[in-house]
Amino acid sequence: MSQENPVNLSVVIPAFNEEGGVAEVVREVTSTLEQAGYTSDTFEIIVVNDGSSDATAQKAESAGAQVLQHPANMGYGKSLLTGFAQAKHDWILMIDADGTYPASDIPKLIEFAPAFDMVVGARQGTLFWGGLFESFRRKVYLLMASFIAGQNIPDANSGIRLLRKSAVERTMPILCYGYSLSTTMTLSFLQAGRFVKFVPVSYEGRKGSSKVRLLRDIPRTLQIMTQVILYYNPLKFVVCLCLVPLTFAIVCAVRFACTGGDKAFYWAGGSLIATVLCFLIGCLIDSVRLSRNRATDPFKN
Repeated sequence: MSQENPVNLSVVIPAFNEEGGVAEVVREVTSTLEQAGYTSDTFEIIVVNDGSSDATAQKAESAGAQVLQHPANMGYGKSLLTGFAQAKHDWILMIDADGTYPASDIPKLIEFAPAFDMVVGARQGTLFWGGLFESFRRKVYLLMASFIAGQNIPDANSGIRLLRKSAVERTMPILCYGYSLSTTMTLSFLQAGRFVKFVPVSYEGRKGSSKVRLLRDIPRTLQIMTQVILYYNPLKFVVCLCLVPLTFAIVCAVRFACTGGDKAFYWAGGSLIATVLCFLIGCLIDSVRLSRNRATDPFKN
């Protein structure tokens, strides 16, 4: 490790049909790191070619990257995990191959290592927030992620971040192979008590077409969010579920108090019983979680 830089880096770039931008990204990352004092001994660049049908692999290799090949398209998350497994340094910088993240922002992330387990580039600007519908969708998504994590999250699924390889191996309870891996990492690190820093970064127009498919990726991301909260804090999830029958019980009780009638009374009583049962099940699940946590070393990094 050089005296100028706190960590050695393995840069992992997932790429699927990114021949239009991957070479430029590799060259910009290389130039930025060399200007920051890195040498071939202190950083490496790994491009994971995820079954591309174009010249992505050749472009990346000609730009100086080490290229790992997937024989078929396995997804963004799987590409990252492949790169993580082959990384020779404990600190990994992940960045997309489409040119949306300027390499000039990389030193901003490195500045906070090794004090944090993960440094996330929080995207800024109108290209990130998009139009009215896109902005609304992002805000709802971030509100949900912040609720699950119990703290404000400015960008849950950023594609540029710096993280410890060892922390990923010890923290991630759920592996996913699609675009939801970024969100999984953010939520898992925060829920596990890891040190996470969000640093504002620029966000630019991509080169080539987007590989994100909303109808496919949004349901998968919601599934991952549910799995993460059930793994780390099931009682929070169950309490939210309890609000549904509890609200119905209150409405029926008010109606019974105002108008009488056996039907409202029975509905209120049944809903209240359902609320109590749901809460007790949540307590049982949470006790299992606590027992699992006690079985592990609380001082393990």
